[in-house]
Amino acid sequence: MLLRVVTILALITLMAEGGQDPWQGRGRGRGRRFAPPEPLQATIAPNFAFARVQFQSVQQRRSPGWSHDYPRAERNLLRILAEVSSVYTEPAAHTIVPLASDEIMRYPVLYFSEPGTWAISPEEAENFRNHLTRGGFAIFDDFDGPWDWENFEACMAVVLPGRHLELIPLEDPLFQSFFHIKSLEMTNPTGRWAPSFWGIRDDEGRVQVVANFNNDIGEYWEWSDQGYYPIELSNEGYKLGVNYIIYALTH
Repeated sequence: MLLRVVTILALITLMAEGGQDPWQGRGRGRGRRFAPPEPLQATIAPNFAFARVQFQSVQQRRSPGWSHDYPRAERNLLRILAEVSSVYTEPAAHTIVPLASDEIMRYPVLYFSEPGTWAISPEEAENFRNHLTRGGFAIFDDFDGPWDWENFEACMAVVLPGRHLELIPLEDPLFQSFFHIKSLEMTNPTGRWAPSFWGIRDDEGRVQVVANFNNDIGEYWEWSDQGYYPIELSNEGYKLGVNYIIYALTH
């Protein structure tokens, strides 16, 4: 375990010392210009590809909420995942999938950014429900505050009626699937509110959905090679991301 943690720290340091990312200089955060979606452009045939979900939003902005931290977050996470685990992937193995498209069925893990802005459609709800009931897993990230939570909770009630969000305890296999996470207390990149981790389970107890509420681990992934946040915080964000993927692939 110590070796794994040291490996992540070393990788983050090397990433920070590397060349300039093509997105560097376009501005940090929500005001940054959004590039058109890229198709999956991996140089290998990966066993795992990271799928970011494009969904309808209640807010129209220059940079849509679902695209926040794209594509640096996934590139950095996939680099770490490939180095510390046996998952066959690479930094370019990422794509964007519309939530109402059958394409989501090709990816076991779906990543949602800023679900507090989600305006769910009937087509999205049905398609997402089918993904989850077939064994899919979803990560919701980068949302905080009462309004964001109410909107997210209402959307999930449409997707999985009768299911309820519950706090996920530290000892749950979700947090122990690869790295043995010792605490769920961490710092929100925005500095507002204390993060908490919520989930929805199926009838067998498998976590289908994890929600990083009052948190934004994608922000840590995105900027881990630029020195905006302490390495220790980025390290915790990566441990969560890797655990989520390993859990999804083994449950």
